Amino acid sequence: MSKIIKIPENVLKLIEISNRHKNLIPENLQKMIEVQKKLTESHLNGIRMQDLLMPKIVFQKINFSNTNLFPNSEFLESIRKIGNIAQRINNNPEVQFAFITDLEILNLQSTEELKESLTVDLRDIDISAKETILNENLIPYLERLGIESLWLGANYVLDSNSNPDKLRHCLISLRTILEYIIDQKLAPLTELAKSEMFEKRFQKYNTGKGKIEDVKISRTAKIEYFTSKVELKILEDFTKNEIDYICNCYSILCNVHSPNIGITENQVRSLKVKTGITIWLLAYVNEIIERNKTHKLDKGEI
Repeated sequence: MSKIIKIPENVLKLIEISNRHKNLIPENLQKMIEVQKKLTESHLNGIRMQDLLMPKIVFQKINFSNTNLFPNSEFLESIRKIGNIAQRINNNPEVQFAFITDLEILNLQSTEELKESLTVDLRDIDISAKETILNENLIPYLERLGIESLWLGANYVLDSNSNPDKLRHCLISLRTILEYIIDQKLAPLTELAKSEMFEKRFQKYNTGKGKIEDVKISRTAKIEYFTSKVELKILEDFTKNEIDYICNCYSILCNVHSPNIGITENQVRSLKVKTGITIWLLAYVNEIIERNKTHKLDKGEI
């Protein structure tokens, strides 16, 4: 999270650059930088993630391709490097996942607390904004996995006014996606059977004395297995808190077979967003692992 909190340092860099090249900067950009400087001075010590993800002020869009505005190439390159902070945040599943696990529900201890948090921690405007981010970023991952219809179906059924069982159907779709990515892509039993991490658990199967489907591996252990194989940037490593969060989300999704699922439509929308961001992160991890496999195959290491 320290990497996220350091984002305001980029604003200071922008101000420093503007001071060095003031005579080369168009007047409208100077005004924008001056406003940002005032905002930074007032919020730098207490910056909130929602201000980064959902900025309240929209500045005039600058066309950086117009080199006549920026005769100094050093200045132009400096601006380009730090000019897309908000977009990079929105497009990064690690940042979005860190936001929902560490900032919104930092002290949750159980599935029940997670369920209760769904009532208050995402407002309608936040849900809508995150749904837009997910539809832009998650669906391409699901398309490559061939399961985008499940996410689109969850969206469709939740917007339906004629389906009395729409909440349950939505949650079933989300659970199916989560199960598929974890159990079929990131931690399939056939792969776990070859891992030293689970050598004792698969001893009977590997010696021909048991069936692979009889081996039970907890979801926590599966998450620990595949997250240990990748190096992430923002998250750096997966803590117990983050693993518990995924398992608690899954536990709520598994309650759909009870007579009363116990959560309202707004809570389901909130859970859909949180689960969607979790699925996005896991699909992202899956592609990192697949790329590593391809690289090793190309080098003849597998």
